[in-house]
Amino acid sequence: MSKECQVTGKKTEVGNNRSHANNATKRTFKANLQRLRFKSDLLGKEFTLSISTNGLRTLIKHGGIDAFVASKPVSRLTKTMAEIKTAIAKKLGGDAPKSTKTIIRAKKPSRSARLIKKTTARSTTAA
Repeated sequence: MSKECQVTGKKTEVGNNRSHANNATKRTFKANLQRLRFKSDLLGKEFTLSISTNGLRTLIKHGGIDAFVASKPVSRLTKTMAEIKTAIAKKLGGDAPKSTKTIIRAKKPSRSARLIKKTTARSTTAA
């Protein structure tokens, strides 16, 4: 079993214990992982996930596992969540996301185009 949250990607970190004399000894900070089962309404299957308590709050906030994977692009999901997202996409008849960039943002107009729009708006209100 991996010591990594399958929702947020949190894993064991390394740091130091500090004594009163400021001596440093190595220690590990482990994620608060819980093994929980979640049911996908769209797939009709249960998934056992090892998630942190922070990951649980995230799933609750989004309204379940289906809504969580639908709201995130594949590039922001862990491997397990990405597999669930592709399974949901196949079940719904859509193509599974092929690239990591699923959303193409509209290009912001150039500065000169915005200035022209601004000056034309001023001239129409002044006239």
